[in-house]
Amino acid sequence: MYDGTADPEAHIKSFTKAMAFRTGCDAIWCRAFSLSLEGEALEWFDALPNRSIENFRGLSSLFKSQFAACRVQDVTIVDLMSLKQGKDELLKAFMDRYQKTIRQVKGLSMELALQYIMLALRPRPFKDSVCRTPPKTIEELRQRAADEIRVENMKQNYRNEAQDSKAEW
Repeated sequence: MYDGTADPEAHIKSFTKAMAFRTGCDAIWCRAFSLSLEGEALEWFDALPNRSIENFRGLSSLFKSQFAACRVQDVTIVDLMSLKQGKDELLKAFMDRYQKTIRQVKGLSMELALQYIMLALRPRPFKDSVCRTPPKTIEELRQRAADEIRVENMKQNYRNEAQDSKAEW
């Protein structure tokens, strides 16, 4: 269901994929489209003048124009270049952001993605490891990060246990 707050392009894609299995009839697509809307989006659809839509292409164009402000901006190589691990950001949180970003950059080569990780990481043991022996694949980077994340978690658990022990004394 689309309520006027999400990416209209994504909704059109989802709707057309769902409808392609049911029928190829353009008129049915135009009528059925309202069934995928709610709230503000449904109000917009209901306010369209009778007989103002000639085909689904026209309807989807109007729809995308109406909700253009909600369109998700493409993630670019500049976004990847700007990505930096926060001062107190754990490696797991950073790697989640990094992996999400590289998945969203269209046409990004994995070689380039692997080079930018070195610039994005804070000076810590994992960065030293990556700089000494650069990973050859994203999967290798993920595995090495997972190993380091386990070490970070163990260290944090030891710190927590030590603090708990001090609090008991």
